[in-house]
Amino acid sequence: MFDHILIPTDGSEPSRKAARKGVDMAAVHGATVHLMYAMEPIPLGGFTAGPEPASAEHSSFVEKQREEGQEAIDDVAAYAEEAGVDVVEAIEGGRPSEAIVEYAEDEGIDLIVMGTHGRSGAGRLMLGSVAEKVVRRSPVPVMTVKTE
Repeated sequence: MFDHILIPTDGSEPSRKAARKGVDMAAVHGATVHLMYAMEPIPLGGFTAGPEPASAEHSSFVEKQREEGQEAIDDVAAYAEEAGVDVVEAIEGGRPSEAIVEYAEDEGIDLIVMGTHGRSGAGRLMLGSVAEKVVRRSPVPVMTVKTE
């Protein structure tokens, strides 16, 4: 039923818990897991720090974001490896909800599995969270995992 499951992660504990549920689901279905970290562009006084920095001055910030993203992916990838699940890794630029939906469309994803809360805590509890935006825009089913 599911061949390609997208699991966006931000490295937070709720995200890791949701990712483990997604990996478990992939193991049951014999699916490949796509682990994705979205690097949101951050405005910095007329410049934007994102996957491709506007100047060398911002490159250390971007490199730190990439390292955090890779660590978040590596954590879930280790769990997937233990479960015998194939993994595709991606670090994408852009607003997380948009990057997740675009990746799902571009890569032929059958299901997105993500947590209802991530790293930004109280700000994400309000209407407009990443998960809610993905649910509204996704062309494929989205399984949200409530973690506390």
